[in-house]
Amino acid sequence: MVGAAFLLAGLLIMLLPLETDSPSGLSVSCGNSVGMGYDDIELEAESEALPEICGELRAERLAWAAPVAVLGLLLLAGGAITRRRSAS
Repeated sequence: MVGAAFLLAGLLIMLLPLETDSPSGLSVSCGNSVGMGYDDIELEAESEALPEICGELRAERLAWAAPVAVLGLLLLAGGAITRRRSAS
């Protein structure tokens, strides 16, 4: 159960949209941490620094969301192996 919660939390965190402020003060979408919803050309038209900023935001989010999902997957696998051994 805990493994499933970690796995789902990690996946949901990866899919949440990221936003940053443009130099004009408007909120700009950076897509999500796996790159969906991200338009490099549109961001570069707003400011040359935005693609780099969005890339850093996506990398930071992925750097901590992926291990959470992997931990959940490992917990699920460990639970399945433990159940299988105890049933034998």
